[in-house]
Amino acid sequence: MTKPLRVAVAGMGTMGRLYAGWMQQGRVPGAVFSAAYDPASDCAARLQEGFPQAKFFSQSSELFHSGLADAVIIASPHRFHPELGEQALRAGLHTMVEKPAGIDAASVRRMNAAAAEHPQLAYGIMFNQRTNPLYRRIRELVQSGEMGQLRRVTWLITTWWRPDSYYTHSPWRATWTHEGGGVITSQAPHQLDLLQWICGMPERVCCHMHFGSHRAVSVEDDVTAYLEFPNGATGVFVSCTHDVLGTDRLELLLDGGKIIVEDSCRARIRRLHQMEQELSAGMDAQQTARLVEGGELPDICTETVLEHNPEWAAQHCEMLADFVNAAQTGTPCTAPGAEGLNEVQLANAMYVSAWQGRAVTLPVDEAAFSDMLAERARSEAKKNNTRKE
Repeated sequence: MTKPLRVAVAGMGTMGRLYAGWMQQGRVPGAVFSAAYDPASDCAARLQEGFPQAKFFSQSSELFHSGLADAVIIASPHRFHPELGEQALRAGLHTMVEKPAGIDAASVRRMNAAAAEHPQLAYGIMFNQRTNPLYRRIRELVQSGEMGQLRRVTWLITTWWRPDSYYTHSPWRATWTHEGGGVITSQAPHQLDLLQWICGMPERVCCHMHFGSHRAVSVEDDVTAYLEFPNGATGVFVSCTHDVLGTDRLELLLDGGKIIVEDSCRARIRRLHQMEQELSAGMDAQQTARLVEGGELPDICTETVLEHNPEWAAQHCEMLADFVNAAQTGTPCTAPGAEGLNEVQLANAMYVSAWQGRAVTLPVDEAAFSDMLAERARSEAKKNNTRKE
């Protein structure tokens, strides 16, 4: 019988407490919540109330070398994900990192290097939407070439509405200094990951961002990006945090048809009887007129509808169970931690493009990005100090 995996949580904020609670409730088979780290002065008391069996640490190094954990979930503010992840890996702990992997590619690369030095350790990232069978099936279709090459991807994802109270609840939220960005850094990493996981990485990005346009924040809350892929395909990615009636619609156009996903729970897969190039070459004027004037789609394609309505918490628990299994059996994680770098590189490129007002080629210069981010953090701190005075 496999020995239970003792799992610690580094960062007992909203997500950290949820992870601890799910393990305590038995929703993560094979996992036992054993310890936690958090620098907050009141965290020990809060932890004792809800998790009396767990040992609390105010220093991360003490937790990682305590011998009380076999694995750790990094659920700290984003900026500290790579630092804590690297510490945990070097301490010999299986490591699951909350998304995003970090706020800059350079620090994520260092964490990945630590993982590569310890291949016996499970290393995953909480891209829980990779568990959605709709996205898994769509990835298979796109990656296999079964429906031809990708031509265009469009993702309108504005369901990340956040009220004022969300930003005032924690002082680190929506800041360049602590969170490292807004909707692209905190909410949309899920979709940015899925986009590159399904379609591959774009090679060029031109992004427009509005900073604090509808919320009293200094980071971006409204984003529109144009993408170009190596094969000539194009894309548009739109997200924001101020649309209370938000839309989640992914559309993929391929040589052999179109895939439309709505609300991440319903996918329509329309397969052309012939590749579009063949239709274009073989359709005469009469057939074209009939189609343009309202001809039936069954004349040129078939449609399959897939549905899946996932529970939000169930996705996270499935990813945690997958991580536990990887730690116990050595099987790869569904979302390997090293792949978190792709999403961060894409986000970094979007920021640089918006800041410089031009299209950029991926990957962007990592040192230059870090300098630009640091400059915005300094400007933010200066404004905050002025307000206090």
